[in-house]
Parts: sequence; C-alpha cells; structure tokens
Amino acid sequence: MDANTVWPWWVRLSHWLVASGVIALWLMSYLWYETDWVHRTLGYTIVAVVLGRILLGCITQFKPARFYWPGMAAISLHLAQIRSGQVQPHRGHNPLGQWAVYLMWFLIAALATTGWLSRTDAFWGEDWPLEAHAMLSYCLMGLVAVHVLAIFCISKLSGQHLLSQMIHGRYAQLKRKGAVK
Repeated sequence: MDANTVWPWWVRLSHWLVASGVIALWLMSYLWYETDWVHRTLGYTIVAVVLGRILLGCITQFKPARFYWPGMAAISLHLAQIRSGQVQPHRGHNPLGQWAVYLMWFLIAALATTGWLSRTDAFWGEDWPLEAHAMLSYCLMGLVAVHVLAIFCISKLSGQHLLSQMIHGRYAQLKRKGAVK
C-alpha cells in the first residue's frame, strides 16, 4: 500500500457491508416488521463480517487498520482538541472513534446473542430476550447517528475528508473556501 492509503479495501468493504446490513435490519424490523429467516441470516452475516474484520485487524501490518486501546490520556487530549476547535488529523481512527468501533461491535454481538436466545427452546415465550434485543437495537442506531454526526464534525475540525477516505481509502483533505490551489 502506498503512503497515501488510510484504509485498505478490506476495511472499507467490511465497514460498508456492516453499515448497509445494520440499516437493512433496522428497516426490516421497524418499518416492515419482518424478523424472519432473512432478518436472522443477515444479522448472523453481519456478525461474520465483524469477526472477519477483527481477525484481519489483528494480523495486518498496516498500522491504521490495526486495533489499539486508547487510554484516558489520549481521550483527554482528543477531547481538549475538540473543545479548542483544532483536531489533529489521524491516520486511522482517533481515540473516541476507536472506542466507538468497539462499542458498535459489542452491540452487534449482543444483538446476535439476544436474537438467538429469543429463538431457543429455553427462552421461547419469554419477553426479556426480545425486549433486550429491541433496546440494544435502539442503542446501536443511536450510536450510528452519533457516528455519522462525528464524521462531519471531526472532518471539519481536522480538515480531513473522512467520508471520502472511507470510500476510496486514500488520505483526503477538505477543500477550504478561498483556498489557493
């Protein structure tokens, strides 16, 4: 990969597969009220994509695609930069973005677990697995909304075009009004 690459193809593919799958599942559940075999198959497929992304993220040598555990110092610095309106560009996820990824993946795993539990004989007829599943789906959709908002805010504060980076994989800066070419 060249020095301008931020996200390899497999990161971008897994991101968009999970994003489109989560949106499709939400539409199935809350607009069409369908939670049949298509819903379950798509949900388990999303879990498989997440597991594949985790595996590749653990073995890759490409630093922006690797996982890291942002500590409190890194999070505090990032929050201070946000408050100041000047966020340093990151190659890969910033500290809050990395924790958001982990939280989204946890919610996806918890959704798969509660969905599966609601179909087992042991919990057949029980309300709590379905109630937990619904609550977790609302949490995930809320986190997705925060994620999308953060993309636009951090893009503006850092000068990076984060959305286009996740589309084509290369580092991109925002075009500033009045900037000399």
